[in-house]
Amino acid sequence: MLSQDDSLSKPAPIDRNRELLKTAREEIYKTVGGVNLPVYIWEPESGKAPPYPKSVIAFFYSSGWDNGQVSQFAPHCVYFASRGMLAMAFDYRVSARHGSTPVDAMADARSAFRWLRLNAVELGISPGKIVGAGGSGGAHIAAASAMVSGFDEAGEDLSIPCAPNALVMFNPVLDTSKKGFGFDRFTEPDQAKRANLAGAIAPGLPPTLIFHGTQDRVVPFDASFDFAKRMKKKKNICELIVYEGQGHGFFNFNVSFDIYQATLNVMDDFLVGQGFIEPDPDALSDVL
Repeated sequence: MLSQDDSLSKPAPIDRNRELLKTAREEIYKTVGGVNLPVYIWEPESGKAPPYPKSVIAFFYSSGWDNGQVSQFAPHCVYFASRGMLAMAFDYRVSARHGSTPVDAMADARSAFRWLRLNAVELGISPGKIVGAGGSGGAHIAAASAMVSGFDEAGEDLSIPCAPNALVMFNPVLDTSKKGFGFDRFTEPDQAKRANLAGAIAPGLPPTLIFHGTQDRVVPFDASFDFAKRMKKKKNICELIVYEGQGHGFFNFNVSFDIYQATLNVMDDFLVGQGFIEPDPDALSDVL
């Protein structure tokens, strides 16, 4: 049996995602209400970067707009930087840390995409090859930037587009009606109605990839199924990857490495198919 002294001397378990976050460059992309919001940036190595402006993938961590860890998608960022993309993890306002609302989080995502385009030359990215990615509420605010209007930060330059050029979403919040998720987290019912992505499907939306587990008890799987079906009816590209028997957050590195790797491979194939990255020469050599 360990003594109290022995237990106190044991090293704390290493949080791999937090350690990976330390390998990124940190910048402030927005200051609002005295709050500085950081973005963590992973650059591709010189040998991996393309000879033309890079594509960028912007991750927004999973939340119910209430809490979450900006380090969540650090493993994904490290991987896509190795594939020649500029990879970023954006912090945004959540109620537990900022006393904020979903509307504030939506405004932050829109600011993030505008910040990318405003600084495209300095960042070495193509303003027309921005991928918005995220989980749960983070997926919602990324997609909302392309699908709904009227949630912009006061004083922001609205001439700069805030819509990403492609979307990758993990167990996304898509239905903010009373029968969906998060209706009561908006301060006004009208806000929840206008933020409801299920009711905002129109032609011409960005190519979209969705991952969702059928046993998700937080965000209903049926919302993603219906969303994908309606997206296709509007002639939008929308792929739904179904994970039978999986619950909320099944895709995270620290939940299942095998599923994490599988979803990463699907993301890679999707982004290759949409022209955001080149095929992986290492993977091709393995096949050949």
